[in-house]
Amino acid sequence: MQQNRHHPRIRSFLKGEIIHSAGAIRIECTVRDLSPDGARLQVPRSVPLPDPLDLNVLQRNIHERCTITWRHGDEVGVHFLTAKRPDSWPEQLQQPMTNDRALQVRMERVEAEIAHLKQQLAAMRSILERLNFERG
Repeated sequence: MQQNRHHPRIRSFLKGEIIHSAGAIRIECTVRDLSPDGARLQVPRSVPLPDPLDLNVLQRNIHERCTITWRHGDEVGVHFLTAKRPDSWPEQLQQPMTNDRALQVRMERVEAEIAHLKQQLAAMRSILERLNFERG
């Protein structure tokens, strides 16, 4: 098979997360390899994916907007939309995020999600109150 990559990919076995619909939908995946240009993901073939999508790899502090370049079975090739410096990428992959930093990033993400859910709940309550007022 012909390889059309500008940079070699570094093999990995990392937990990834595909995010779309403004964060409303999150799909777990496995990141099988990475490069400054893109990644190869493992996702069940039955899962439909949007294009473009956002990819998060917390263990490496990677958050990228991607487009799908190919899909074969349960593997998906994605291309990062933001250019990276090739000389800085391997060091980022070699240095895993510390447990404290990973926990902090996860807590920030959960807190943001909670704030978003609270906003949605407040909007729903407002609609319900208006409906109850109109009925009674």
